[in-house]
Amino acid sequence: MTNQTTSNRAKFAAGAAPIALGVAMLATPSTALAQEGATQGSAPIVVTGTRISRPDLESVSPLTVVGAEEIAATGTTRAEDLLNSLPQVVAGQNAFVSNGASGTATVNLRALGAVRTLVLIDGRRMPSGDPFATSPDINQIPAALVERIEVITGGASSTYGADAVSGVVNFIMNRDFEGIQADAQVSFYQHNNDNEPLQDLLDSRGFASPGGNPVDGFTYDANLAIGAGFDDGRGHVTAYVGYRQIDPILQANRDYSACALAFSAAQPSGYNCSGSGGVPEGHFLVFDRNTFGLTGDLINVDGQPGALRPYTGLDAYNYAPTNYFQRPDKRYTAGFFADYEISPSVIPYVDFMFMDDRSVAQIAFSGTFNGNNPILNCNNPLFSLQQAIAFGCDRDGSGALSAAELADTTDYVYINKRMIEGLPRQSDIRHTSYRAVVGVRGSISDNWSYDAHLLRGNTIYAGSYLNDLSVNRINQALDVVQGPNGPQCRNPANGCIPLNVFQVGGVTRQQFDFISVPGLQDADLETYVASGYVSGNLDNPLGTSAPISLVFGAEYRKEQYELLSDQNFAEGTLAGQGGPSPSLAGEFSVREVFTELRLPIVEWANGGAIELTGGYRLSDYNTSGTSHTYTGGVEIQPIEGIRLRGVYARAVRAPNVVELFSPQSVGLFAGTDPCAGATPTATLAACQNTGVSAVQYGNIAANPANQYNQLGGGNPNLDVEKADSYTVGLVVDGRSLGLDGFTATIDYFNIEISDAISGVGAQTALNQCLATGLPEFCNLVNRAPGSGSLWIGQNGFVINTQQNIGGLKTDGIDISAGYRFPVWTGSLSLAFTGTYTFENAFQTLPTAAFIDCAGFYGNVCGSPQPDWRHRATIGYTADAGWGVTFRWRHFGSVDYDGGPGTAAVTIDDTIDSYDWFDLNVSYDITDNLRLSGGVNNVFDREPPTIGGAFAGGFSNGNTYPGQYDPVGRYVYFGGRIQF
Repeated sequence: MTNQTTSNRAKFAAGAAPIALGVAMLATPSTALAQEGATQGSAPIVVTGTRISRPDLESVSPLTVVGAEEIAATGTTRAEDLLNSLPQVVAGQNAFVSNGASGTATVNLRALGAVRTLVLIDGRRMPSGDPFATSPDINQIPAALVERIEVITGGASSTYGADAVSGVVNFIMNRDFEGIQADAQVSFYQHNNDNEPLQDLLDSRGFASPGGNPVDGFTYDANLAIGAGFDDGRGHVTAYVGYRQIDPILQANRDYSACALAFSAAQPSGYNCSGSGGVPEGHFLVFDRNTFGLTGDLINVDGQPGALRPYTGLDAYNYAPTNYFQRPDKRYTAGFFADYEISPSVIPYVDFMFMDDRSVAQIAFSGTFNGNNPILNCNNPLFSLQQAIAFGCDRDGSGALSAAELADTTDYVYINKRMIEGLPRQSDIRHTSYRAVVGVRGSISDNWSYDAHLLRGNTIYAGSYLNDLSVNRINQALDVVQGPNGPQCRNPANGCIPLNVFQVGGVTRQQFDFISVPGLQDADLETYVASGYVSGNLDNPLGTSAPISLVFGAEYRKEQYELLSDQNFAEGTLAGQGGPSPSLAGEFSVREVFTELRLPIVEWANGGAIELTGGYRLSDYNTSGTSHTYTGGVEIQPIEGIRLRGVYARAVRAPNVVELFSPQSVGLFAGTDPCAGATPTATLAACQNTGVSAVQYGNIAANPANQYNQLGGGNPNLDVEKADSYTVGLVVDGRSLGLDGFTATIDYFNIEISDAISGVGAQTALNQCLATGLPEFCNLVNRAPGSGSLWIGQNGFVINTQQNIGGLKTDGIDISAGYRFPVWTGSLSLAFTGTYTFENAFQTLPTAAFIDCAGFYGNVCGSPQPDWRHRATIGYTADAGWGVTFRWRHFGSVDYDGGPGTAAVTIDDTIDSYDWFDLNVSYDITDNLRLSGGVNNVFDREPPTIGGAFAGGFSNGNTYPGQYDPVGRYVYFGGRIQF
């Protein structure tokens, strides 16, 4: 993969004129509405990114505001769906992830990782969302009470502390709601299955080919909010309850996801329907026990008990149909916001939020997955003579077995049998969260005020992994002897039933039930915060009418982590789970003091001004010691309505509890092993860098599903990561220029992170070892003794634990504008927001070259990161009470990231740019009743299809859900009653 920075900048320059024209014509209504709102209220507003109260919504850092009207116009009941459509956001965990799902929804600004995006509610922290990824779970947000969402990109750590490296997402709640409001909405997906090339692939393999126009994935959402003042308006309470139910969608219901795709040069499409080597018939890999050379790659023959034949790629099991494309989910929310003014100086407030969310991720049936003890007894009564010979029992080559040979053991026989006799694997994930805030705010004098609060957040995790298989019981059930009544387990404990994987149909439901065991994990994550600050104004000695504004504050935060695993997880004996996942506990705390400054230094008679802003935070972590974060900015307003802004921020992020303490275990990553197969794509010399011997070269079995082992987990020896961010921009406010309702911004951003906390990336480590032979990469590759495999059993893997890797950096340009103006008997609003990314790169080591992922996707770069993304909206609201909104979402083209082992790819692996169009209509039947409905992805644009070897990041169903609309049209309709 080549560095694209120079060409990306050239492409942007060439397209600058049409982009500028687009900015002049289109706008973001949320920006315009925010400015209007600023003129209507007299109370000061605290803008995300600073704790200094401002009489307007101007921010020295780039700020995107999504208002309640825009939220309603999308029909989304999941906050992540709305945020993922923003050009600054890359999809993370979402409802369309199944294999590897955490059950949460996360936000990832600038593709720098969800852990570097701080999520707030009314400027205060959200608790950790999951024991395996502590990023806040935005499922906790009651969408019906969201007044607006503020997204600030760029470092904000001096204001809010760690996690705000790439930016902040702040959900501003409607705390002052009055009356009763009930919302209800029903939505579903609809798709026309008319992908003929993929249907032909399905038909050619004899797989079920879905047709017609499925309507599925129904969502039912209902919310009730009640707000009222009391004691002559001195107090106010807003309470809410909510319920949401989401029905599942199977990959079997879409023709482009009904089979697992793999690369095939023989197919016109470049792909074929492939799958996993774990097949229902029973698949055996046999290695000579002396040389460990591959002597047999065999499969049972249907209808011929005990017969074997060579395994081919056409035998691969299609694991896709049983996988959930959309996970079922059931969520309950409840809470309240209350405050009471004892006096202007003492206003206590209380927040309480509760969520119970339960989701099920379903993937294909489990199997033995080569995790069995490979040494079997030659006298196993379930063997046929052909099988015993194929398994190496015929030592003298006579074609018959002597008594001595029957008393011997086999060569190494790895069994890969898919247990379709049972039920698909399910991860039943439940998160119960509580967030309580108790605080007090008030005025100290005419110019000074204070705000202090205590916060406790608690997330309780309960995970049940169902229908997986016990490796211990598999080995027990494979150790079979001839008993007086037929074959029996040598060790009959636990009611052992012999496992007959040696003939098609030999496994019964009773055999499955014996080897099937659940895996249980519970976790408790707690967040404690004590925070307070004072803010106020001083007379400005420089003679400006605007005062000097100051903030002084202190904060203490403590996070605790406890994970409890049952014996099956702790010992790593679940066949479909990888290695051990032991119980673990840990905690960290931090004490901080911080300050902010706003200093107007010049004013001109024409409305022009210059002011400086700054901030500093001193943090003392009990794990990583003392760190300093700071920011400085300047705003220059040459005339009223034109404002230049620039800000520099230094952020220091300490490792969180998961990065420090999460258990290390073996799991899967999607990718390729260039040293596997009869004709490896990497040379012998390159493969020897990874630990392959000359004997093993050409004899290492490739994984048909393109899934290999990686060792992931935390690292208690992590150090802090450091980030520098720069933004420079221009803001135009049309109110002062005779163009009411028009606003526009353009900002250049640049973020660089050193000592970034991350895994090197399993595929990246393997590729770099092949290419360079450097020990810092090659020491991460651990091939299984003898076989050299990275997927057979659990002894071969690539280490991908958390480390302080080299770094991350990104830079680009954000463009947005807004225009709202009267037309006929109503108002028309035009909207535009877009991001052009010049570079989004990572560095595996401080001495390594940066790998640029802007404009790429794949198993190195992960999810697609296009150079250009935008959102454009046009809406009309009539005074008569009806409105209509059209939205255009554009996602730029991306190329496959390439790398060693991909030279054989001859197909066009570019994913072309995508455009989706959405329609929303609403009508106020009465002053109290509004009906609304709409269709997102009106033209049913199906997502791009990718093969397993090309996938990386959060992929599912042969595509990247979150970046692309994955399952067709989204149709919704609902109503709101207010009193």
